[in-house]
Amino acid sequence: METNKEAMGTISIFKQGAEIYNSSFGYKKMESKERANENTRYWIGSISKTYTATIILQLIDEGKISFNRKLGEFFPGIVNAKEITIKDLLLHRSGLHNVTNDPSFEVWIAEPRSRKEMVARMKKFKPVFKPNKMTEYSNTNYVLLSYIAEEIENKSFEEILERRIFKRLNLKRTSFNDTLNLANNEAMDYFPENGDWSPITYQTNLTGTMGAGGIISTAREVNIFYNDLFSGEFLSDQTLKTMTTPVGDDLGMGIAVSTMKGSDIYGHTGRIDGFRSMAAYFPEEKLSIALTFNCGKGSMVKKMKRVLNAYRYTFK
Repeated sequence: METNKEAMGTISIFKQGAEIYNSSFGYKKMESKERANENTRYWIGSISKTYTATIILQLIDEGKISFNRKLGEFFPGIVNAKEITIKDLLLHRSGLHNVTNDPSFEVWIAEPRSRKEMVARMKKFKPVFKPNKMTEYSNTNYVLLSYIAEEIENKSFEEILERRIFKRLNLKRTSFNDTLNLANNEAMDYFPENGDWSPITYQTNLTGTMGAGGIISTAREVNIFYNDLFSGEFLSDQTLKTMTTPVGDDLGMGIAVSTMKGSDIYGHTGRIDGFRSMAAYFPEEKLSIALTFNCGKGSMVKKMKRVLNAYRYTFK
């Protein structure tokens, strides 16, 4: 991948809860020729949705909220809020317009955005379809779910993540709602231009992305979370089964559910600015793979398949 200028970043592979492979390639900062390493942090984008879904499902297991609770109890001003349920939000079946599809959003989100500003922007758009009539991916759903978690817990989403996931798993290189900090062994992100990588200087401000894409982590620590989640460490058996049962378009709750090279897979891709990532768990093999890149071109799914092929060739 590095030789062909397809990507730069870190790959981690866990088998039965233990890391069996970790390799970084390319530069975390090209201008100073600083190479990435196993502790380099990357923005993981929409993989954050798996963490958000886990928190909401924990609250359901604890009886603090239910799948049938209505969005209107929290945000009555949003269209169809009286009909949209927590389950609809989790499964991308709310019909709410994807706020990130607005052509001006990329510039707007470069500044810090409060809950009030985010919700006001969501209210501007008409629904795409009636609640629970079809499935269509929308970042709006998971921004709202993180706000709902804050209401239920009476804490910031950062505090909720720290208490329920980060500290529980001793994830010292994982954080939420941060800004790019190159001094903390974080990668600068790049985009392909004229056969090389060019730096992205106009960054998303993660205060607005919330639970839809606000987490920064390492490949290893993403794998720790995915391995523990799908091994049953966070949710009841029934709730984990519900999470991993798709309802239309292979979308579960905070994950996609599909097959790859003949094996079932639970996973999610991530894309934010120049960062590209993918996390995958293969339940039959108790295998998890995390790709965290600070630049990339082409399909992350195809890259995951290549890593899976290399794993099977090497370790079997």
